[in-house]
Amino acid sequence: MDRIFKIAVLGSSSVSRDSDDGRKAYSIGRSIATEGYVLLTGGCTGLPHAAVDGATSAGGLTVAVSPAKNRKEHDEVYGYPLDSFITLFTGMGTKGRNVVLIRSADACVFVGGGMGTLNEFTIAYTDLGSSGAIGVLAGSGGLSDEIPKLVSLEQREPRARFLVDPDPEALLDKIFLHLRDQKSGGR
Repeated sequence: MDRIFKIAVLGSSSVSRDSDDGRKAYSIGRSIATEGYVLLTGGCTGLPHAAVDGATSAGGLTVAVSPAKNRKEHDEVYGYPLDSFITLFTGMGTKGRNVVLIRSADACVFVGGGMGTLNEFTIAYTDLGSSGAIGVLAGSGGLSDEIPKLVSLEQREPRARFLVDPDPEALLDKIFLHLRDQKSGGR
């Protein structure tokens, strides 16, 4: 059976899904689903949920890794949506959820974001293996625009393939190529 890749889309939960970056996140989610891959998010609003909307519009499978212990907490404490995805409740809070989310992904795509996104990035930087990929949508604002600078300050390269591009489709093409290459035993 062929391996189905899981790609996490991470970014600001406070940026409108109707913004320019929201439309880019939607496009990213749609492309992930069109490839037949699974979209992972933290189950939040904003840019990750825009990616969910894109994936579901293409009939894709979306999975939310929630910081909450149940549906009630997911909705009432975190204020996160309960539609459009399968939800896995970790009960671990956002930092614990981030570890589960990132370690479950084959690749991570960063769009905009704040301190939570930075936490997700540092986990991806240290925990994704060489078969994985970290993609950053350049020009999407927030912490994503600072990630390449942070990587340049680090004394070591991430184990995962590190990719940056301002075009969502070009970024995903690079990620998909890397994942397929790794699956086929390439470099």
